[in-house]
Amino acid sequence: MVSLERPPRWGLIAIVVLLLANLGLVLLLVQRNNSAPDARSAVAASATSTSSARTTSTPSTSSTPPSSSVSPTAGETSSEGGSLAVYGDGYSSGNSEGGEGAAGWPALVAQQLGMQLELRAATLAGYVRPGSTGQTYPQLVQAQPPADAAVTVVFGSRNDVAATPADVQAAATTTFQAILAADPTTELVVIGPCWSSSGAPAELTAVSDAVRTAAEGAGATYVDPLTLGWFSDPTGLVSPIDRISLLDAGHVFLAQQIAPLVESARLS
Repeated sequence: MVSLERPPRWGLIAIVVLLLANLGLVLLLVQRNNSAPDARSAVAASATSTSSARTTSTPSTSSTPPSSSVSPTAGETSSEGGSLAVYGDGYSSGNSEGGEGAAGWPALVAQQLGMQLELRAATLAGYVRPGSTGQTYPQLVQAQPPADAAVTVVFGSRNDVAATPADVQAAATTTFQAILAADPTTELVVIGPCWSSSGAPAELTAVSDAVRTAAEGAGATYVDPLTLGWFSDPTGLVSPIDRISLLDAGHVFLAQQIAPLVESARLS
């Protein structure tokens, strides 16, 4: 049997030293590999933090300046198209049944045409009959004559149905003269009385004729709602309660009839 020769003592020591050195080298390499990712992560985190700091410290800018325009409020009237002065009775002032404020035909016409409204109307008023304010049409004009109005409208009035045509014509003439004396450049549009159903009484037709004569004498434009059949079918336009007052829809209807008249007068 062949026996292996035992190495000398110094040889064994050298082998042990070599093994220990190799083991230390292996442990050193493993430690370096484990610490490298942490170092790389730290470097990356530092770079990210620096980039973020640069981003937040730079003020943001916009190429679009803030808008300075203001949208107009619905229902407001404008003076760009001149002033619209209106004298009338309850068909112009409106009441609790309809047509009050912005829902009335005067406001609707002024809004549509871009005009400033000057409304001087009183329920129950007429050329001869005093209204709720105790004033007739001539007195309304004397108390508040038009102030440089591009167009002046006088509307009505069925409230004069009991007055004599002669008295109506005289009062209407006084009214129109006062308007033109206060504002000679205004375009005067006179609208006769309305009736809130078909078949107006003969007395009201006579009132309309009297107002027409006075309007023509003043050089004004005259419009006859009785002949044109305004409200000959009152359904949905006139209050079913008193069958006289106009609903909001009735004022919309009037605005549709009157706006072209005002626009034509303004452009004449």
